[in-house]
Amino acid sequence: MKRLITMVVALISGAALAGGFELKGDAAKGETQYKAMCVACHGEKGDGNGPAGAALTPKPTNFTAPESAARLTDEYTYKVIKEGGAAVGKSPLMVSWAGSMKDDELRNVAAYVLKLKGPAAPAKKK
Repeated sequence: MKRLITMVVALISGAALAGGFELKGDAAKGETQYKAMCVACHGEKGDGNGPAGAALTPKPTNFTAPESAARLTDEYTYKVIKEGGAAVGKSPLMVSWAGSMKDDELRNVAAYVLKLKGPAAPAKKK
């Protein structure tokens, strides 16, 4: 019995370590939600220049900027959309969309945002 419990714990631990976050979003579907709910602040192109974004301090994230690319991972992007900016130490002006969208819609928007992401900035030389 002890051996069985040890094997089960090992399997569960291994699965937890091996398993990472999988976004599984559909960017094409996410584009519609993005245009309805995100463009006002983040802009049509995701450059942070939406009409409502002009009045915000700090400015909305520019998804196309190289300095944003490194932090815009699947999991981070999903978490910000789902839980809001404060959940990741960013502006509380970025609201949580969890109450307005189903989980698959959140994932679709995240997938679309990631399509807007620009290339990462080159590494700084030492």
